[in-house]
Amino acid sequence: MIGSNNSPRPGVHFRKHDHRFVTELLANMSLPVPPGVPRIIHQTWITKSVPPDKGDTESWQRLNPDWEYRFWDDAALRSFMAEEFPDLLTFFDGYSRPVQRADLARYCLLKRFGGVYADIDTRCLAPLEPLAGTHRIVLCEEPRDRQHHATRRGLPFLLFNGTMASPAGHPFWDTLIELCVRMYPRRDGDVLETTGPLLLTAAVLQWPDTDAFALHSSHLFAETGDVSSCDRRGAWKDRRFSEHFWNGSWFRETPPNVIRRTVTKFRKLRHRLYSPRLSLVDAQQHVAIDLLQRPLPDASEPPKVAILIPVRNGADTLVRNMEQILGLDYPKDRLHVLYGEGDSTDDTASVIAGLIRDHAGSFASIATVRTDRNAPHVPRSRRWRRVYQFHRRAGLARARNDLLRQAFALNTDWFLWLDADVVGLPRHLLDVLLSARAKIVTPDCVLRQDGPSYDLNAFLDVGEPPDHEYYRHINGGILQPPEHYWVRRHLHDLRYLDAVPLHGVGGTVLLVHGDVHRAGVMFPEIPYRDLLETEAFGQLARDLGVTPIGLPQIQAVHDAS
Repeated sequence: MIGSNNSPRPGVHFRKHDHRFVTELLANMSLPVPPGVPRIIHQTWITKSVPPDKGDTESWQRLNPDWEYRFWDDAALRSFMAEEFPDLLTFFDGYSRPVQRADLARYCLLKRFGGVYADIDTRCLAPLEPLAGTHRIVLCEEPRDRQHHATRRGLPFLLFNGTMASPAGHPFWDTLIELCVRMYPRRDGDVLETTGPLLLTAAVLQWPDTDAFALHSSHLFAETGDVSSCDRRGAWKDRRFSEHFWNGSWFRETPPNVIRRTVTKFRKLRHRLYSPRLSLVDAQQHVAIDLLQRPLPDASEPPKVAILIPVRNGADTLVRNMEQILGLDYPKDRLHVLYGEGDSTDDTASVIAGLIRDHAGSFASIATVRTDRNAPHVPRSRRWRRVYQFHRRAGLARARNDLLRQAFALNTDWFLWLDADVVGLPRHLLDVLLSARAKIVTPDCVLRQDGPSYDLNAFLDVGEPPDHEYYRHINGGILQPPEHYWVRRHLHDLRYLDAVPLHGVGGTVLLVHGDVHRAGVMFPEIPYRDLLETEAFGQLARDLGVTPIGLPQIQAVHDAS
């Protein structure tokens, strides 16, 4: 019962700041571990004293008298990490939230010792003996009302990391720990993605041996109360070992007050009266749906690709940009290079002419065309200011569409949009993008390898903001939220995933199948769902049934000057 003898049994506490005690314990535990899940239960809490309303630690001990129960407070966990995982101590100490340290530590405990890990806000319902000796990692899904976190990111389910069982030393935990390290630069973001269940789920799905896991529905460890309506799945579908009380803190929206509601109504009315908009119905009238929905063919030879490079004032990077194109590990006789040059005020035109002269025989074709670039000339240092974005991005959309219409004559299978100031491309870029088997694919664009995303037009929406927040970010007739907007995930936030569905895309490096553009899906020059240009193109294509795919672990490097 909660509150009944709720503290762990005497003798199993790690005394606060007693590093020697932990060292001796670890030394004694260094003997060979028998195969399968050992009879060990791990629980963690901030201090040695667990508040009665937090969970039922006694139930784990009472129902499993032959299992060793190990209770770890924060001091003992840190000593354990320092002793057994010293290379991870910087990450452990650097997390901004205690739950992140607890997540990393539980993976390390299961790697080192194995056994059953259980969150403190749980109750054991049945003896764990059936789990003892199994050679697989035993996991269950989160309850149904939490699965949307996974499905929005393209994952088929969301696994629960609050109670898990594992043999000691399983190499899977190394992979999961490596993902925690990869996501450490985003440690101030969503816990689910930096150390929690989304990371666990992605690691399981990326693990090559599916037989390494015994996966179950949420009934096994995660549900609270009656589970009669739960669709039970897994090896132990007829058993229920524990329940979870969900005492963790979650985002709670503060309802707007009267003043905020009034301001929101004014903003919505102003936006509707004075902002031009493209509707989905209008767009569908100009789209050949049958062509758009045609499945991708199985190519017997490398498909033909047109590399489209819209450029204005790109003289400083065009030569390095061409070096990257030449370095692509792809048959050059299947590549067409087409520059769309606008009203440049530097030597862009002459540099392009030189590149065409020098590489005329390197590709199936290489040429330049003039494009409509009716966009304001904004100094580079001020180009990101909100006041310029509507007219700037509308001009970019016109230039892209003009270039695209002239590129249709090349009759290629794919179009690869490439900014002229991209100066680093993986050699295997095209093969990787094509292997995604999606009609719209983009890698992450960065200023330095493994750095934060530079092209923030590529994003996934993981929530829906309330009106008072949404319309606060409408500026100049389009949505311009702050960089760390809670609704959005950029590709650097998603590097634990191989591929992810997107709402908006960037044009820095963007592969589009010819059927999409030829069906009439162009780059909106007026706002569609309050987005413009490439962002609006991604959202429009998604609404028409073609979901863009981002590859967070594939990176292109943009010039940083």
